[in-house]
Amino acid sequence: MALGLADAGLLTLSFLVPLVAVLVGMPPYLGRLARAGRVVDDVHKRPPTKVPSPAGPVLFAAAIAGELFAYVAFGSLVPLAMVGVTTIAFVVGIADDLFVLGGKTKPLLLLLAAAPIVVLARFETNLYNPVLAFPILGDTAPHLIIYTLLAVAAFPIVANAFNMMDSFNGQISWFTLLVSLALVFGISLRTAYVSGFSLSHLAVALPLVGVALGFLFFNRYPSRAFDGDSGSLMFGAMFAGLTITGGVEVAAMIAIVPAILNSFYTLSSVRGFVERRKMGARPTYLGEDGRLYATKEESAPTTLIRLILLGGAQEEKGLVRSVVILVAVSCLLSAGISILTWAF
Repeated sequence: MALGLADAGLLTLSFLVPLVAVLVGMPPYLGRLARAGRVVDDVHKRPPTKVPSPAGPVLFAAAIAGELFAYVAFGSLVPLAMVGVTTIAFVVGIADDLFVLGGKTKPLLLLLAAAPIVVLARFETNLYNPVLAFPILGDTAPHLIIYTLLAVAAFPIVANAFNMMDSFNGQISWFTLLVSLALVFGISLRTAYVSGFSLSHLAVALPLVGVALGFLFFNRYPSRAFDGDSGSLMFGAMFAGLTITGGVEVAAMIAIVPAILNSFYTLSSVRGFVERRKMGARPTYLGEDGRLYATKEESAPTTLIRLILLGGAQEEKGLVRSVVILVAVSCLLSAGISILTWAF
């Protein structure tokens, strides 16, 4: 598909609108949070510092602004579906930030995030395609019921995987930025090589990149803002929704392998969905030297971070750098999958 100058400009604005919204809206919002006492301890600092939280409402508003711009620019129902997905995930997340939902309640409520895509697909048939595209092997046969059930189940799985990657300064913002770039790369290739695949599927993915990049300026080490569950669950649900509408499921799964492994390790070690605030022991602890160590207690959950620290203590900044490198490698593999799937 040849990309005209006008379309390129609209795609660029789909990225810039949410980016600017975060950069402009976050500072005054964080000031209001601090004045209202809405701060949490950054427990990985010595002594602990106070960080405003949750920043999720600004991230939500920015994401919605980007999606609405994409809707106005391209006139497809795909951005409206993402508005619905984003809103439901944010509402679940902000409820958890304010009232602390149970470890099993959140996954059940996040199933609702799939509803906008499933409902609007009845009005726009190309909203998503019920097939899986594999590199070299090609597409599976279409099966609407099985695919839709798997898509619905993906929302709580992916959203909670993102939520579990939100533990250290800059971790969630770096993770979301990298995997969303891998997602956009895959959707871009599909847009270029698949006839009839609408640009709206690409435009709808760009706000996630813009929001993640904007948030990185405030969330990177040393963090000036934490997103809260309202941010991390929203990020995960958006990623799941974009994966479905973009038809890049295999490449997207490869990109978030570190989060999937982290989620699997954690859930298997604590034997099910347990609210992390209620876990008996922390997977890491801060030593007197300011470095992070893996907890030796057997009751502590097994996380990706804990496994990394078993190789030796690290400062928080270096630990997050290790995670970023791991995610970057998985995203490069994802890009390779996208190339093999769409360009060959």
